[in-house]
Amino acid sequence: MKKKLIAMFLATVVTASSVLTGCGQQTESKTATQQDASEGTTKTTSSTASTGERTKITALLKGTESTEQYQVFNYLLSNYCEENGLEYEIELVNDMQDYFTKLQMYINSNTLPDIYGCPNGTLSKACKDIDALVDVGAELKRNGYYDKMNGAIVDFLTDADDGNIYLFPQGLYCEYFMYRTDIFEEAGITEAPATWGEFEAACQKIADIGEIPLVVGGSDAWQLMRYLSFSPWRITGPDFITNYQAGSDKFSSNDSAKYAVNLLHDLGTKGYFEPGFASVDYTSACNLFFGGTGAIFYSGSGQIGLANEMYKEGKLGFFPVPDTEGMENMPTNVPIHAGFAEAFNKATYDDTMQNFFDYMCENFSDACYTQAQIFSPFNEDLPEGLSQLYYDTQPMFSAAETAWTSWDDKLDSEVLTKIVDEQQKLAQGIITPDEFISNCDTFVTK
Repeated sequence: MKKKLIAMFLATVVTASSVLTGCGQQTESKTATQQDASEGTTKTTSSTASTGERTKITALLKGTESTEQYQVFNYLLSNYCEENGLEYEIELVNDMQDYFTKLQMYINSNTLPDIYGCPNGTLSKACKDIDALVDVGAELKRNGYYDKMNGAIVDFLTDADDGNIYLFPQGLYCEYFMYRTDIFEEAGITEAPATWGEFEAACQKIADIGEIPLVVGGSDAWQLMRYLSFSPWRITGPDFITNYQAGSDKFSSNDSAKYAVNLLHDLGTKGYFEPGFASVDYTSACNLFFGGTGAIFYSGSGQIGLANEMYKEGKLGFFPVPDTEGMENMPTNVPIHAGFAEAFNKATYDDTMQNFFDYMCENFSDACYTQAQIFSPFNEDLPEGLSQLYYDTQPMFSAAETAWTSWDDKLDSEVLTKIVDEQQKLAQGIITPDEFISNCDTFVTK
């Protein structure tokens, strides 16, 4: 989430793509690589000297110099290469669609760099199809770091087809609700909501004292979709959305999905969201909540920097995703994901890259906390000197075994677009829950 904030701001002041190098003479060779990729050839950039020895490590990452992925890998590569007499080269692409286009070109031309950012989905499958993915899980078992990885992160990155892990996590991102303690106290709410029934009751108490119960970035698809997917995730894990996409389950036949539809309708039509929520984007929602508007905001570890001062002053509390009443909820109640993961190119994974992989694992937690201010995916002791929110929220997810299932990643784009349109109408009361269910059940057929 922090990454989105930064990317949206910087998109106005930086170019969409830039190449940053660890020494002065690498830009020329990278330029040659880009031309080769765009022309669809299979020529690869040389990372070796005439003697055949590797001279540099190359990487393709999404974002800018301010984003977490760059901060972590620039730190690791600069230190490793300095120690080992190597050069390194990082190609940055800020815009998401431009990045996907660039990555697809490299896949098509089989010119992928040594390390590349890769979402867990269609593009990672395309890389797997050309045998361009190192089995990261096997490497983690070899060097002893597999069992240190958070269980939910392992679950998030496990390949659905063969059970292997081909992507390394960008970090550990967790999501939870934040609330204003002064408004809860004024409204007479003494306990954070543990069920959705208690959540709605708290919203009504807050509304009764004239405060806005919930702040949401309703114009960003994923924000309202979270409320639509919380209950099915707690009850079925990934099963509902996987089966819905496959045409073997429907909103009308799944009680947890129907519960979520009614929940979103209630929250929107009872006036619990801020006025005009459907046109508020996530960045503006962050500014509203951390600027003092509203009582509850769905946020997470990406906003620790914004929340730190208010939390230190006792003005903020947090709670995980509530239970759905009358159903069996899984133990994990904090959505956890691995961010924009990284892949290692199998074709260039030589002894040097394996040595870097081991160095990366040994120093990854340090890079996460000192460079990017994100949680490490490894269950290691937190260093001293972090914001208190790190220490207080970590126990919520340290033993988690089930990953977050992001509907906006799993649904195909056509179905996603249609459901986003329907959820906007549902939250605004333009259609009823029954109409939403009826419409959405027609989007996918076996």
